[in-house]
Amino acid sequence: MADPLPGIGHNNGPSMDEGRAWRVHAWTRAKAQAQEKLPVEIVRMRLRRAAELGMSYRAYAAIRASAGRDPAALVFSSNALGLHVGSSLRPEVHDRIAGLRACLRIGLLTAPLDPVALTEALPLDRLYRAPGPHARWPVLRETMARVQEGRPAAAFVLVGAAPGEAEWAAAGKLGAYLPAEAYFTV
Repeated sequence: MADPLPGIGHNNGPSMDEGRAWRVHAWTRAKAQAQEKLPVEIVRMRLRRAAELGMSYRAYAAIRASAGRDPAALVFSSNALGLHVGSSLRPEVHDRIAGLRACLRIGLLTAPLDPVALTEALPLDRLYRAPGPHARWPVLRETMARVQEGRPAAAFVLVGAAPGEAEWAAAGKLGAYLPAEAYFTV
């Protein structure tokens, strides 16, 4: 008699019968062989690029692996910058963003912050209005397409801090989402 089919909720994971240890060994070995082995010069170049982008090498490498390319633009939400009505950027955040090299620096400002009024005050190359809270997917997608200005979405990394901002990156098919605390604590 044949084994019964798995029931509802079964994830078709590996069986626990004989040969499991060998399958785990084979999987581990194949995974190790698939990992990229880079020459030292490439690693040094990527370390310098991570420093130019103001992020850790670990975050940079993860973004390159998931996006398949080097980030060309960093998009900061006003929440990630700690920017609210009547406040200004903390000096360390201002200096960190002003020190970024070889990338486009973009700000997404939540209402009632005004991108036009803050153009001169922020060390960003472009400022846009962020989608409203609980915005629908098409609005998120349209907003992120406007931010991209025709550039490849995978080249953009969104740095955010508020709940729901990771959805902006997903809707725009951006290269990655990076929590502000991970970006600014390097």
